[in-house]
Amino acid sequence: MKRALLLLTSLLPVACDDAPPATGLDARVLDAPDPSDTASDVTSPGIPWDLRVAGEGFDATLSGSPARLRLRRGATTLLESPEGMPLILIGTREGGPSATRFHDPRQADPSGITWVAPTAVRSVDQAAGSVTLTHPATGDVVLRLVRTSADVLSLSVEAAGPDVAMLRFDAPMDAGGYHGLGEQFAGFDARGRVVPMQLHVEGSASGTNEAHVPVPFMVSTLGYGVFVETTEAGAFDVGATEAARWSARFEGNRATVHLFAQSTPRAVIGAYTRLTGLPRMPPRWSFGHQQWRNAWDSDVQVLEDARRLRSEGIPTSTMWIDNPWQTSYSDHTIDRTRFRDPEAMMATLRQLGYRVIFWSVPFLDAVSEGATPQNPAERLWVQARERNLLVRTTSGRPYVTITRYGGPSGMPNANGSPMDWTNPEATAFWVDQLRPVIEAGARGFKLDYAEDVVCELGGTRTGFRFFNGDTERRGHWFYPQGYHAAYRAALDRWAGGDGFLIGRASSWGGQRISDLIWPGDLDNDFSNHEGGRVGGLRAAIHGMVSLAESGFPSFASDTGGYRGGMPDREVLLRWAEHTALSPFMQLGGAGTSHNPWAYDPDAVRIYRGLARLHDDLTPYFIEHAVRASTEGVPPLVSAAVGFPGDPGSARDTEAYLLGDDLFVAPVVTAGATNRMVHVPPGTWVHWWTGAAYTGPMDVTIAAPIGLPVLLAREGAVIPMNPQEVQSLVTTEGDHVVDLSDRATVRRMTAVPGPSPTRRAFVGGASVIVGRTASGWSIDWPMTTTAPVLRSEMLVGPQAAMVTAVTVGGAALSRSAGAREGTCTRCWDADGARGVVWVVQEGAGEALIQRGGA
Repeated sequence: MKRALLLLTSLLPVACDDAPPATGLDARVLDAPDPSDTASDVTSPGIPWDLRVAGEGFDATLSGSPARLRLRRGATTLLESPEGMPLILIGTREGGPSATRFHDPRQADPSGITWVAPTAVRSVDQAAGSVTLTHPATGDVVLRLVRTSADVLSLSVEAAGPDVAMLRFDAPMDAGGYHGLGEQFAGFDARGRVVPMQLHVEGSASGTNEAHVPVPFMVSTLGYGVFVETTEAGAFDVGATEAARWSARFEGNRATVHLFAQSTPRAVIGAYTRLTGLPRMPPRWSFGHQQWRNAWDSDVQVLEDARRLRSEGIPTSTMWIDNPWQTSYSDHTIDRTRFRDPEAMMATLRQLGYRVIFWSVPFLDAVSEGATPQNPAERLWVQARERNLLVRTTSGRPYVTITRYGGPSGMPNANGSPMDWTNPEATAFWVDQLRPVIEAGARGFKLDYAEDVVCELGGTRTGFRFFNGDTERRGHWFYPQGYHAAYRAALDRWAGGDGFLIGRASSWGGQRISDLIWPGDLDNDFSNHEGGRVGGLRAAIHGMVSLAESGFPSFASDTGGYRGGMPDREVLLRWAEHTALSPFMQLGGAGTSHNPWAYDPDAVRIYRGLARLHDDLTPYFIEHAVRASTEGVPPLVSAAVGFPGDPGSARDTEAYLLGDDLFVAPVVTAGATNRMVHVPPGTWVHWWTGAAYTGPMDVTIAAPIGLPVLLAREGAVIPMNPQEVQSLVTTEGDHVVDLSDRATVRRMTAVPGPSPTRRAFVGGASVIVGRTASGWSIDWPMTTTAPVLRSEMLVGPQAAMVTAVTVGGAALSRSAGAREGTCTRCWDADGARGVVWVVQEGAGEALIQRGGA
């Protein structure tokens, strides 16, 4: 687990005099050329022009001068540049971008940059959808508006002038919420914030900045989105500098602004994701509960935890072997002084139904000038240096970190050099080095770091040099993707593609390579990202949802946080409520462990129930992950994005829509035992009581620890795993119940609505759930492979009135075993829980009879 961002001062190039441009241009906007300019190739700025292009149900018009944009869906105008607000400004500096000074796009007026709005028209080409504008300070600026696909319209901008250093796009703020922009810990809506599109070192460590996945895509709750396609440094200023405008500022002289307009914000996210690359579908076993420790003392300790999870009834499918585990960084050889019999350990973990993943970094342990290599990693470093496989600095030497990575639990005296993934030989070299640990049983990696290629330190460019000729200007974008791609290639080759990658840093398009984002070292409390803190539980919720709204559908924070060590009991369990109701749930962090048995027996009971809830819901999570990987539609969104027409939904800054049919309102306040909930439009049923709420409405709902606020949409039929399944990994023998042991069983939780609901199950078979005059019905045609259906009907207090259940006219017996699936052809009911349980075997319609009907 990472502790601090690497210090990069060793990268700083030799200082040189880089004074402001001799022209004396200050950071101001030049709206038009000087009227006295008589250049013969510049026509009048008053010449009217417009470019229009239409997508499926929406269109965009670009006109001038200066250039202004209007985006419409049907007859509704979603975005329109007002008078006096040019859409495009060009940032100029004599000689273009500085080779040593960083033009910080977080600033409205970066030092040394003058903003120019080109207005004079040189030419218009309607057939090509282009217009060429000009200005004495910029030269030609070519704008081209085209239809990229049915759901994407694209405006490309290229400024050819020798003094062009930056581009800026301005648009008016509106009444909508502004979501996306990558991993955001401060909140779902970016209004009022400046969001950088690259990491900036704040002091000597990343103690206040763990947002390692910036994405230059912003979606409005009004139903449109904007993606600035560029690999340069940039920032979105979302009404922070001026409340009336948002501004996207990026280095470079070219970029493409993609425009989206759909019937819902969620559909906008889908269109963006399809454009930049559909996310990977993670292996199905990875959706099961995962466990790890900050540092394992021995193979005995690993197996103690593995067996304890089974004996406590906490379903788990994956264990992480975190840092340290190698003999040296990064020789990928299991350290036998720590894990004395790794072969037996890995074999036992397989027998217990666990997949195993290992922590890793993109560094090799460096060797000081003139020193003799002391360990395998140092010998590998010498080989890599001689073959030019390492990232270098302006001096031509390999870059070496001056901060030791891996933290206090890692190996001493390790200073690393990052591999240069732009050199194909480096990737091939690394893939070969990964072979031994994969063949030993690794089926995935937790990939720490990769955010190390930063664009600047204290305003000075960092001076990275890559094999392909690039520098940090693009390296901050491509480096994490190259890192992850090397491990993906190794897993594809040595593990047959059955591999799982957890990344910490990434960039737009990276969703195609890594399976999951883990946010790094969050605080072990309830805090938000503010006041100089990374943030705890609230920050984790914001990070997960903002990434889902930015094309990265899979996220898992450390349950209980990391910074500060072992969390207190309340934080651990409230955090577990949130991660249980997320597609991925992982338990681990700083301190000795986050294991619930380190607290008290009641904590174990509560945690067991939450982990059980998560694993029971994995079929539901997997269905939505499949949809994300094939359509780009996110598996979860904030309440504001899920219900854009409901103003109240935007007020709850932590609630989210999980899939299509579950609504989650996490408790994020210490000591709270209830939760003020804004129930979204529609009728929703409480998971634990069966109470129905029809929104939009505000209501206070009891939320004792272990019973999080979870509402199911009326009419929902939610597929679930059989409740006794311990692992999603197929195992040999009868000592662990896995999914294959219950292949003949289907399970669901249903909320009967006024109209019948048909629900198809993965692998065939479907069920129809509805209401009848005297109760409820479950029509189960079954399949030959899965004759048993276990149903949980959320019907509220009327559950206490159920008198009988029949299938095909034959009465089922009432038995408490129906709750746990230990009987067949049986039923039970609980009025306090609002649940009726029915277990039927074979095809037929189950009729649930309500007394007094």
